[in-house]
Amino acid sequence: MGWKKTVLISASRFSAPGWKAGILSGFLQAGLACVRPRQKVALANLSLAYPDSDAPYRRKVLGEVYRHLAWMTAEYLALQKDPSQSLSWVTHCEGEDRLRLPLERGQGVIVLTAHLGNWELLAAWLCQRGYPLTAIVRDPDDRDYRETIADFRSRVGLKTLPKQANMKAAVDLLRKGGFLGILSDQAAGRTEGLPVPFMGHSAYTFAGAASLSILTGCPIVPVFSFREAPFQHRVEVHAPLPFPEPGDRRERILELTRRCNQAIEDAVRRFPGQWLWLHRRWGRRIPPD
Repeated sequence: MGWKKTVLISASRFSAPGWKAGILSGFLQAGLACVRPRQKVALANLSLAYPDSDAPYRRKVLGEVYRHLAWMTAEYLALQKDPSQSLSWVTHCEGEDRLRLPLERGQGVIVLTAHLGNWELLAAWLCQRGYPLTAIVRDPDDRDYRETIADFRSRVGLKTLPKQANMKAAVDLLRKGGFLGILSDQAAGRTEGLPVPFMGHSAYTFAGAASLSILTGCPIVPVFSFREAPFQHRVEVHAPLPFPEPGDRRERILELTRRCNQAIEDAVRRFPGQWLWLHRRWGRRIPPD
């Protein structure tokens, strides 16, 4: 067993709601404050998204992001002991009938979310609520980390499809009434993505959610979680995104991808300190860290 896997498993055994999670979160916050991972990238992203903001505001939001990531890690590790805890950690849910009704009808759903709030806890909560969720994921390059995260996700009931999987697997899942989770807020390359507005700037965006929706007729339902306090979260299930008018398939996919980005942008602007500003969402506009 590699040292990274050992550390993660040991931390999951230690972390628990209360003083243990507080110690772990404090330790992680101190480490992030010292290392400041991808600080230049995050501040540049914030400058693009909030052009009228000043440097103190952008540094404040980045500090909130680091604190959020520390608590997110402590929460997710604590969840490994008993995934059903997620049911009590989500203290309020709005609009769950928008998922419950298609589940009862056996209809597939594309769950659109983002690296916002505790997205891993959100997946666990959906699984524990009985939704047949499979998430499209990009496996980490590090083998130890990849295996451990896969074990953690399996433990909370989450099934996964690798991002490189062919579309047929996703189509079959949806047509059989499965729920497909897609985190649609990371940058796509020019060959894979469509240039779609996001936070006031064009951003190459994966069109998988829109393509699958139009191909299968399954709705795209935006679902987000927000932390209100440590181990206290709110889940919001929004109305399904409206289908574009019939017409050219590429134009319909483009329009539906725009609507996906807008749904994510609206959520991020409400809680900017809980979004992952550390990746280069706008590609070459953002300098290397």
